Amino acid sequence: MHNKLENLMGKMGAFIYDNPLKVIMFIVILLAFPLSHVPQIKMDTSTEGFMHDDDPVLLEYNDFRAQFGRDERVIVALKSDNIFTLQFFETLKTLHEEIESNVPFVDDITSLYNVRNTRGEGDKLITDDLLEPFPTTQEEVEAIKQRALTSHFYKDLFISRDGKMTTLIIETDAYSHEGEEKVSDIDAFDEGFEEDAGIGASETKERAFLTDRENAQLVSAVLAITQKYKKEGVEIYVAGSPSVNHALKSQMQADMQKFMRITFLIILVFLFVMFRRASAVFYPLIVIILSLLATVGTMAWSGVAFKLPTQIVPSLLLAVSIGATVHILSIFFDKFNTSGNKKASIIYTLKHSGLAIAMTSVTTAIGVGSFSGSQVAPISDLGRFASLGVMISLFLTLTLLPALLSITKMKQKVKTEAGKLDRFMKKLAVIPVNHYKSIIVVSTVLVFVALAAAIKIELSHNPLKWFQPDSYDRISTETIDEKLNGSVTIELIIDTQKENGWNDPIRLEKLNKLSKEMEQYVDNYTHIGKVVSLATIVKETNRALHENKETYYTIPDNADLVSQELLLFENSGSDDLEDVVDSQISKARISIKLPWTDAVRATQVLGYVKEIATKTFPDDVIVTTGMIPLLINTFSHAVSSSVTSYFIAFVGITFMMMLILGSVRIGLISMIPNLTPIIMGLLLMYFAHIPLDMFTLLIGSIAIGLAVDDTIHFLHNFRRYYLESGDSAKAIEQTFFTTGKAMVITTIVLSLGFYAYMMANMISVQNFGLLTGSVIVLALLADLLLAPALMIVIAKRGWIK
Repeated sequence: MHNKLENLMGKMGAFIYDNPLKVIMFIVILLAFPLSHVPQIKMDTSTEGFMHDDDPVLLEYNDFRAQFGRDERVIVALKSDNIFTLQFFETLKTLHEEIESNVPFVDDITSLYNVRNTRGEGDKLITDDLLEPFPTTQEEVEAIKQRALTSHFYKDLFISRDGKMTTLIIETDAYSHEGEEKVSDIDAFDEGFEEDAGIGASETKERAFLTDRENAQLVSAVLAITQKYKKEGVEIYVAGSPSVNHALKSQMQADMQKFMRITFLIILVFLFVMFRRASAVFYPLIVIILSLLATVGTMAWSGVAFKLPTQIVPSLLLAVSIGATVHILSIFFDKFNTSGNKKASIIYTLKHSGLAIAMTSVTTAIGVGSFSGSQVAPISDLGRFASLGVMISLFLTLTLLPALLSITKMKQKVKTEAGKLDRFMKKLAVIPVNHYKSIIVVSTVLVFVALAAAIKIELSHNPLKWFQPDSYDRISTETIDEKLNGSVTIELIIDTQKENGWNDPIRLEKLNKLSKEMEQYVDNYTHIGKVVSLATIVKETNRALHENKETYYTIPDNADLVSQELLLFENSGSDDLEDVVDSQISKARISIKLPWTDAVRATQVLGYVKEIATKTFPDDVIVTTGMIPLLINTFSHAVSSSVTSYFIAFVGITFMMMLILGSVRIGLISMIPNLTPIIMGLLLMYFAHIPLDMFTLLIGSIAIGLAVDDTIHFLHNFRRYYLESGDSAKAIEQTFFTTGKAMVITTIVLSLGFYAYMMANMISVQNFGLLTGSVIVLALLADLLLAPALMIVIAKRGWIK
């Protein structure tokens, strides 16, 4: 079967050489459709973008957003020693109004300028703005300072405890504005007729939530405005998950694009140094670029956005494509420089390496494709589209590359003596032959050490730590967290499932006690900084209606009085009630504010919130949602799904190795050099203090691709040469001279390219470059030292047939 398939590859090479223009034209027509959709690709770094549309956690979050609006807020914090002065209040007013007027997609903005000031005057309840009327004297400012610093509601929300930091909290629109059109009176009239005719689909059509692009526009506008207000004596910080996600996307995109270009440049230079031919430089790049664009175009056509995990797709395709094209070029130019016959060289190359390249690509596609079943949406996308990209790259490598070589005029470069690489490979080939026992023993020890270290690697999912310590976004978040006890929330929904359920004073008192108890929560990693709920409004209103006496900052013990107070508050002009309770007064929202916390560490506080809420309200429906639960859900799914995916990949690749090598025993043994570089990568993570996060979790997919490719190429050719000569040492030397050289060239090119990522700004991208580059080198060492050592043992036992 192997011989038949190899002969078929040789015939395909002859056909391509005889019909290169037809082949190229066919490929152009085939790729035209996906390439035309490339401009439509979108980017999505939203937290909810990590989940499938039918994920129960996302559905709960969508219900929450539809009821109460978006929980993710942009926080603008101003730090000054002179907050309570007329001059600062003027600055705050101007900044507030400019953001309100010029920032798109803002639903509401609250600061000391317009925060509710609930008070009683006689028998009237008044909820006007704190700075209404706007103060004109320092005495009036001092009175406002007194009210602000003694307010339970303002503390840790709008003013720090020391009175030196104040905030503007920007609530964004929950729903997207994309596709909205202004209709004229005639259009509206026409629509009325359509609705009368039963065409009212627009009413039932599900609205899209605020998009990643709209979020970026909003945050960019806020940053542009706040930049103008930075001056001596006033420090401005911008935080909140919309701001952090925007910065994450911008910096990661910039880093990945910058270093993809650097990687391409390194590949260009090194390919030219190795082959000294322009065709050997540009043709692999054509294959890589077309494979990547076709994959991205297919993603765009499918309506799948680029997300943080799927940003490694270009790197994976780059690694796989370079490996395959360098193998073709290395074998082709070696043969052409010897024979001078281009057609014979193309036929020989495809016959020699075409089947091995096809098998490596299919195996890599199976390995990466195992991620397609992930519960994390972008990891599932990675599995589907990276495996598609690998197969597109295979198709172009075996068709377009030989076609381009066929139409290229080239001169034979006869070797007068062995090159440096040939001499190096000759010396290297002796090592596994003479020291195979030592190599196997040392490898075994290192693998066990690495596995022991792997247990101690820290699990983490904290995008904030991907920024440099001196990054503005990280400093802003950490400063606000320190001064105001948090910048993100867990949203707790308690549904009584009955109308006016929250008019019950006993229930409200339970909520009040629950809020106070939660505010005392502290664990080793985080704490709850503030709790805002319906109880806050009820207590404020009750105090205001009792001559503003602090002793009445309590929950009334009469249900009728609660109903009356809520009605008075609602009629007083404030719309804050709709932020904490639904229109039926049956469902209450409790916003639990805490510092930005690692998703792995936040499981403790989330578990506490669920437990104490369920214990306090055992008969009600309890739902926890918001950014923190979403991050926790995403990472837990990522870990569990990745374990499953890697297991499926291992089984699938093992089966393929058995099939390719024609032996169950050798197939199983071949997995040792496949897995060793991945395990050694864990040892590197331990020593470099790199956590296992969403990014590093996926590096294994690239490692699988490269390790499997090199292993298949080595074992496939070793088996061929061994069956010809029966001498394992000679077979190893022949394999090193052919496919071994291509493996070394590929490794040098790719490792240098990925190590360039270590100069990136984002720590996550630096770690990605270090680990990927190192795993590539480890994969080569495993296939040039460990694999030959294992083959010698196998040959001695007579298992190769």
